[in-house]
Amino acid sequence: MENPVRKSILMWLCLSPLVILILFPFAVMISTAVKPRVEVLMYPPSWFPSEIRLQNFVDMWQATRLGPAVLNSLIVSIAATVLCLLVAIPAAYAAARMEFTGRKLFRQFLLVTQMLSPIVLVLGIFRLMAKMGFVDQLPALVLAYVAFNLAFSVWMLQAYFQTIPRELEEAATLDGASAIQRLWRIFLPLAIPAIGITAVFIFI
Repeated sequence: MENPVRKSILMWLCLSPLVILILFPFAVMISTAVKPRVEVLMYPPSWFPSEIRLQNFVDMWQATRLGPAVLNSLIVSIAATVLCLLVAIPAAYAAARMEFTGRKLFRQFLLVTQMLSPIVLVLGIFRLMAKMGFVDQLPALVLAYVAFNLAFSVWMLQAYFQTIPRELEEAATLDGASAIQRLWRIFLPLAIPAIGITAVFIFI
């Protein structure tokens, strides 16, 4: 019987070149980040800094105003995620459970929108935001991101909603629950994993 320790060592030896190759760019990035400025563009390059200069991070934070940029990104991402989910959850529930005219076309439309690159819409979105007075405003980014992510979010959620047994909904219907009550009492608790994954997708 083969020794598992020996096998593990052999596997690590075989994988070590790949591990070094993957980690090398990160090592260069960290080394460059803590070097004195004169050593960053030095030729030939020095792999190890002569001194570790953590002040570089403070200088970068102040020079690029990174703090306000990160705060704006968080505000936009959180607002877009919340607004998109508020619209996508009822729409996905309707597409998964309710019968209405054009339901099949609506679901096909959700897929077709994913074939269109967002960059094609940038000029039209900019002109629309300019007419609304939203140029250089955070609400413009929120609305744009919601528009880009809404169709995919509805598609993801409605596909998950269809996996929830209809018997649970029928039991709630016998209790006299309305569609909104069924959504809150049955679908949302069961769909928390799908909602979480969709929220992460929108946020990113």
